[in-house]
Amino acid sequence: MKKGILAFCLILTAGLLYAHDGNHNKMPKSSEVEAVKKVLKSYKNALERLDVSGTQKLFAENANIFESGSYEGTYQDYLDHHIGPELGHFKEFTFSDYKVNVRMEDDIAVAYETYNYKIVTSGEDSQTIKRQGVATSVLKRMGGTWKIIQNHGSSRAIK
Repeated sequence: MKKGILAFCLILTAGLLYAHDGNHNKMPKSSEVEAVKKVLKSYKNALERLDVSGTQKLFAENANIFESGSYEGTYQDYLDHHIGPELGHFKEFTFSDYKVNVRMEDDIAVAYETYNYKIVTSGEDSQTIKRQGVATSVLKRMGGTWKIIQNHGSSRAIK
């Protein structure tokens, strides 16, 4: 009898938890998760190529960019005044231990990436910089494609 009551309570609790989760009928399709990951990886790959031309298509026109505690403006502002010119001083920009996690919320995706990166600057005073980084991105499905609407990246020295 006690086992029957315990089983009933467990089933009832599981049912309530399932009903409480508003997303139980909205399991993300793996193809949507993969599409979001593809956008993020496309941006990472452009950085590694030291060529961000064409990356505007990955971002919404009014996307907000934050880097290490600073608001950088829209992606176009960031491209024109920060990352674009910066890449011109790099000989190498590589990522390692790259991982991405995506959580879907209808037409919004919230993603975080963890990675290590290495930058080798060009010129006579060439330096090698190694950092541990993390980025959080919010993407929105717009016109059938995923676009980054907000991105925040930060880094610290590798321990």
